Amino acid sequence: MTGSATPPSWKVEVIVPTVAGDAIADAVETHISAVSMFPAPPGDVMRICGYVAAEPDAAALKADIATAAHTAGIATPELDIVCLPATDWAAVNRESFAPLRVGGFWIRDSYHDDPAPAGTVTLIVDAATAFGTGHHPTTQGCLIALDHFANRPRLLQPGPVLDMGCGTGILGMAAALRLRRPVVATDIDPVAVAMARYNVEMNRLGAVHRPIVSRGYADHAILRAGPYALILANILARPIARMAPDCARHLKPGGYAVLSGLLTTQERPVIAAHRQQGLILTARHRIEVWSTLVVRRPI
Repeated sequence: MTGSATPPSWKVEVIVPTVAGDAIADAVETHISAVSMFPAPPGDVMRICGYVAAEPDAAALKADIATAAHTAGIATPELDIVCLPATDWAAVNRESFAPLRVGGFWIRDSYHDDPAPAGTVTLIVDAATAFGTGHHPTTQGCLIALDHFANRPRLLQPGPVLDMGCGTGILGMAAALRLRRPVVATDIDPVAVAMARYNVEMNRLGAVHRPIVSRGYADHAILRAGPYALILANILARPIARMAPDCARHLKPGGYAVLSGLLTTQERPVIAAHRQQGLILTARHRIEVWSTLVVRRPI
């Protein structure tokens, strides 16, 4: 995973009004598993971006985006599909992302050997793409929530942790290191799971944390390991809200869920979806325009 270029890949990008961001992101996600959403200038618009190894079906993708746009009441946005050259993402990350402290976590890649500040544990995270290095506000919000639980261990019930949509595995590894609990990590993207497994081995956490490929909560491994004392889900607002019933079912009574990947303007529907399942908002962490929510299943 280190020192070599990844094969050429494809980047899909579309800019839409914020009000339609979730709907268009869902349409893109039916074709591409690794989708992110960011605010874009001049304001009140979102940039939806996804990466995929094989050339996507442009006609089918445009058709699904057009349908979603019509349902959302907006004009069909322009879709950009670009072939990216082979890239050594490890080298890119070395140049772009310095080691970072978030609460009790010291996050670096395998090429940096800066000493960890006192009172921190080290997470070594290599990313095979531009995402998953710990520098995004949603990841930082989740790490802050984990730091809170680590400093107040009596808050959590006994039991395992589920990292839903694990990406590089950073959150599941953070939970394994600071909370000292078994972790089940899952992602729908096999490339992300491969990267997460590599990072888990590099951090010597393989005995307690093995990422698996799964679409949501339906995998037998997820069912067998539950119920969970803590669920981590750093995805997108709409899928998080849609999975609220599954989240509630898989939480132990007294268990917590840390939910991120959403804008502050998207908090209300996500909170409402979980409140309908009996989950109570206990904390929120806002960084820039991004929000991380912590909800609890009552005992």
